Amino acid sequence: MTTEDPHKPGYDSTQDVVLDARTLRGVAHPLRLRLLGSLRHEGPQTATQLASRLGESSAATSYHLRTLAAHGFVTDAPELGRGRERFWRAVHRSTWFDAPDRDAPERELGEAYLRTVARMYAENVERSITELADWPQEWVRAASMSDLTVSLSAAEAQELADDVMALLVRYRDRAADRASDGSERVAMTTQFQIFPRRGQLDALLATRTASVGGPVNAGTESSGTTAAEPSDAVGGDRP
Repeated sequence: MTTEDPHKPGYDSTQDVVLDARTLRGVAHPLRLRLLGSLRHEGPQTATQLASRLGESSAATSYHLRTLAAHGFVTDAPELGRGRERFWRAVHRSTWFDAPDRDAPERELGEAYLRTVARMYAENVERSITELADWPQEWVRAASMSDLTVSLSAAEAQELADDVMALLVRYRDRAADRASDGSERVAMTTQFQIFPRRGQLDALLATRTASVGGPVNAGTESSGTTAAEPSDAVGGDRP
């Protein structure tokens, strides 16, 4: 697993965090990801407020907030509290993560983290479909779901991922520049996944094996999976 800066479109070392083996253990839990996503998107909250929002007990949210704090993901916001109130805020804007190599000791934990993030992404979509009937028509037309298959090399797939992220960053920055112009805006969730279709790499690896006359180790390179901004469903988010 790499702990170096990703040097990818949208990454800012002053605002974003790259998971390593230690911090992965601190965040790879469904409730912690939901808590982190809510703090990132909804702003500072108390454990009680988060418990109400997420349908959990205050004891559970308090425990997992302290765990997130111990790993550097959240911190106190003492200026917001009154009396014994304890507000928490997110330390980072988003989370970045490269899946560990096949033989890395944290491989299983990394996969569990990615599966949790994927479930949260799916929950976001399900919730949006449920709410669709109540949206103004112009927002219904503005929403989109798509599934497009293209034939790419590994290098082209990486280029596509970088291009999509650069486009999203451009819109994010433009929205920040125009935040006070009076236009009607809401926070829009954007999700995209780039994976080979099932079975495609098996056929490719079989071809490689036949061409070199021996087995191929498919686990020597990390995949460039990015989990950014987990939502409160969650959440990166990405996570």
